[in-house]
Amino acid sequence: MAVFRVLAGRRCPRVGDCRLAPVLPLYPAGDVETMHTVNRSRPQPGEAGFTLAEILVACTIISMGLVAVAMGFSVGVDGVEAGRQQSTAVFLAEQRIEQAKDLAARTPNLASVTTANLPASEGYGTIAGAPPGFRRTTTLTTNPGGTTGIRVDVAVFYRPVTGRGVLTTERSVALSIFLANR
Repeated sequence: MAVFRVLAGRRCPRVGDCRLAPVLPLYPAGDVETMHTVNRSRPQPGEAGFTLAEILVACTIISMGLVAVAMGFSVGVDGVEAGRQQSTAVFLAEQRIEQAKDLAARTPNLASVTTANLPASEGYGTIAGAPPGFRRTTTLTTNPGGTTGIRVDVAVFYRPVTGRGVLTTERSVALSIFLANR
């Protein structure tokens, strides 16, 4: 591999042939033939970059988009919470219906299906194993419409919790079942 010294854009074939000073570092042959200077021309007036007005408009558009996404996220969280609360209310109503069915299956003539075994009203925070924001009512109607049996109506009430707090209006879920003698 031949080594050349590069000096002011010329190659010197041997180390001693170039007597001009200063001598630049050694490079392998073929790697560097000439030294190039970087062209640092000034940008044209229309190519200088972004103006302050353009940056402010871009920031405004981006911030409006972020606010819209944040509001959408808030609505989504409220929807998920409303669904969770309604699912809990349905579960509590189904639980009471299943208790009534179990009592009906234990004794003949539906003798165990009474308000003593199925309380008529349970207030907020008194339902065993349920969150404190739910209350439940159970209505037993014997022989409705002249038929032999008991109609069990269960209603579960709750106050919705949203991103803005607990709403004062109550929502409810109601389920009914008719139990007859075997």
